[in-house]
Amino acid sequence: MKTILMATGLCLLMVGSLAGQSAALIDEILAEDQLTYGSAAYLLLGITEQINEEQTRAEAVEALAGHEAGLPELDVEDPINLGELSLLIMQVFEIEGGLFYRIVQDGRYAARELEFNRVIQGEAFPTMRVNGERGLRILNRALALREEGRI
Repeated sequence: MKTILMATGLCLLMVGSLAGQSAALIDEILAEDQLTYGSAAYLLLGITEQINEEQTRAEAVEALAGHEAGLPELDVEDPINLGELSLLIMQVFEIEGGLFYRIVQDGRYAARELEFNRVIQGEAFPTMRVNGERGLRILNRALALREEGRI
């Protein structure tokens, strides 16, 4: 019971940092068994205040492309893995990364970089599935560390 209350409190705290994004859409994203590209783009651009709450996931993906970021080979509803989410975070936050990331700039090295910087906690295999809740936790941790100047 205590764990459920702590998880609920953590989710409410994380959702509060999303600058007024649509509660219904956030609930949908949190319930995703595997985070989709559109959902990741919406959350990432939402917490960085680069889109507003009325915009859709498809518009968030278009906004990423407009910033010369994103994963052009994926559609809005395609599921993404931890490496792809890490790559999006590295692109949007303009994190330089280590030597191998700078050379290759792919999800494998992006995930390793974020794990090293403690953005990703727990298991961190680049090809592993990420559900909506974990994706939101990772994005919020990235934002917090960015505001502290640690990434």
